[in-house]
Amino acid sequence: MESPKRSRLYHAVCRECFLEEVFDSADAADAFVTRHVEETGHTALAERVD
Repeated sequence: MESPKRSRLYHAVCRECFLEEVFDSADAADAFVTRHVEETGHTALAERVD
């Protein structure tokens, strides 16, 4: 019996403003966070959603 396939979604969020988004890949989420941090100086992070 096969186990259910887990989604590979990544949640990116800024801790200092309203910015929040979900991505299909870690690379896209990381690029989004990097760009936001460079543009604003805010603290942001991306993590995989289980």
